[in-house]
Amino acid sequence: MTEPTIPSAGGFAVESRSGAVDWHLELDRRLLLPGRLVDGRLRLRARGDVRARGLVVALVGIEHWRHRVTRSDGQGHTHTEVVRSEGEPVREPVLVGQDVVLAAGEVLDRTFQLPVPSLGPATLEADDAGMDWTLEAKLDIEGGFDSHIEAPVVIAQPTALLRAGVVTLAELALYDAADSAADGVTARIKLSPMPLVCGEAFDGELTLTLPRSLRVQEVRVELRVRIEATVSQGEQEELTIWSGTVAGAGDLDGPQAFALHGVLADTPLPSIELPHGRASATMHVILAKAWAVDTHLVRDVAIATTREL
Repeated sequence: MTEPTIPSAGGFAVESRSGAVDWHLELDRRLLLPGRLVDGRLRLRARGDVRARGLVVALVGIEHWRHRVTRSDGQGHTHTEVVRSEGEPVREPVLVGQDVVLAAGEVLDRTFQLPVPSLGPATLEADDAGMDWTLEAKLDIEGGFDSHIEAPVVIAQPTALLRAGVVTLAELALYDAADSAADGVTARIKLSPMPLVCGEAFDGELTLTLPRSLRVQEVRVELRVRIEATVSQGEQEELTIWSGTVAGAGDLDGPQAFALHGVLADTPLPSIELPHGRASATMHVILAKAWAVDTHLVRDVAIATTREL
């Protein structure tokens, strides 16, 4: 169960019916900060007699990744297919109440505080590798089906964790400005803020230096995130989460400066390392040319989910 976009820091509430219980769950924020406590409230209304050994709230994280598997049949024929695997769920439980006994119509109202894992791992919303988090509350009913409620949440990748070196980044990924060169063309790409933040605006400047006049169809800038499953036969994908054209068709000569401004997509695609996957980001400057191979100038960047930490 995933949340496709980064939610606001504000609180939320969900309701559900499970077994003989009507559930109401509140949390003071859906975007959770690693190492912090999040406050919540549960309100349970019994529609019949309920007897449970305990009331537990937990954050449940599940990593997933895709990889290729080759199988053989009885005749010796082989075929390869892409399969999705999942890791063991990560659980951070909190016991809210023991020996819960409710009669029909009775209401149980409890508040709680839930710790968010200090290192996440953060939410990564992608197909070939990812990490999903769910808030789950349940009544542990002996000899019967547990009654429960759940809601997707996002654990953030803060800028502070990236700057602290928790994630292995390329050498210049956290620098405001970095240089790149290809086909005799040099580029200086300056971006702010760094790390970039999913769902937020950024500014920058692109400076190109050309040894001779070059005719281009356009100069395009793209921010790409590479997601890869770091397992044997792992799948990988590259997503373009922002693009912009800074110059149209014409001749470029000597030093050229262009302003950059954009807003990143609000899908949680931070720089991250997982047990079976990773995500890394690069900024591409593309000099598109007619009847010739395009020139790509590339610098590494880092992406966070929030600037709150």
